[in-house]
Amino acid sequence: MTWKDFVYQQIIQHCNSTGSRTFSLQEFLKEKLATFQSFRPDNKHVEAKIRQQLQFLRDDNLISFIDNTGNYTLRGIDLLDVEKEETASIDLTKEVPEKREYLIETYVRKVKWAKQAIDLLGSNCLFHNCNNIFLREDGTPYIEVHHIILLCRGGEDRIWNLSVLCAHHHRMAHFADVKTQIAIEKFLLKEVTVRM
Repeated sequence: MTWKDFVYQQIIQHCNSTGSRTFSLQEFLKEKLATFQSFRPDNKHVEAKIRQQLQFLRDDNLISFIDNTGNYTLRGIDLLDVEKEETASIDLTKEVPEKREYLIETYVRKVKWAKQAIDLLGSNCLFHNCNNIFLREDGTPYIEVHHIILLCRGGEDRIWNLSVLCAHHHRMAHFADVKTQIAIEKFLLKEVTVRM
C-alpha cells in the first residue's frame, strides 16, 4: 500500500471515529502518529511525509484545505459510518417533494439555425474523437446544438457560431472550469470553420 492510500485510509478511520468530516492536522497527528511510524519504521520524517501526502490528497480532491490553520475536510466518500446509520433510519416513502416555482430569464434561439447546424455538421459530436451517440425512440441520432460563443456573452445566432455536441460534451462546454471552456470554444470555432 502506498503512503497516499494509507494516509487516506487513516483519515477515513479518524473521521469515522470522531463522527466529523472536518479534522485538524494537529488532532490527526496526535491520534495517528504511532500508526504511521509503525507503517514505515525506517522513515525518520513521518510528520513531513504526512503533510506531503495531505497535499497529494488535496490535489486529487479527496480532501479540502479549509483555512490556513491546518484544518481539512474529507471528500471522496459519500457517507461516514455515522451518516450511514442516520440515513438508514429515514423513511423516504413518506417524503413529499417540495414544489417550487422559478421565474427565469433565458435567451431564445431560432430553431431554423439549429436544424441548419445539424444539416451542415451532421449528427456526430464534433469533440475530439467522440463516439458518444445513441438513437432516439424514432431511430434518429440524438445530438445537441451548442452556441460556441454563448448568446449571453454576445455570441450570435448564426451558423458560424453553432456546433453539434453530445450531451456530455455540451455540458462540459458550459460547466467545465474556465480554462477547459476556453479550449473547447477555440477548438469548436476552428472545427466549424474547417467544415463550412
